[in-house]
Amino acid sequence: MLSLTLKEGQSINIGSDVKVMFAGAEGGHIKVLIDAPKCIEIVREQKDDTYIPQTKISNSAKEKIGRIYKEERQLNKHKELIEKKKKELRHKKAETPIEV
Repeated sequence: MLSLTLKEGQSINIGSDVKVMFAGAEGGHIKVLIDAPKCIEIVREQKDDTYIPQTKISNSAKEKIGRIYKEERQLNKHKELIEKKKKELRHKKAETPIEV
């Protein structure tokens, strides 16, 4: 999808037959003028009407994703244990008296 920023009065051409002009904006609405041959059907689409097809994931991909999540949880547990041990060692080191 092409995304453009237009100023009022600017237009874009689609092929040689269709011209779309930005006519301004007001109160959260934009005004667009479309010049096209009558044989081209122009349909206004509401945001609620947007259809996004659901992508299917294969079983093998689901299994791989599951393994990755499981490994990530295990790694996070190990990280937490390491941080806990580091904290305990720092605390122990701070309590140990220094002999001179």
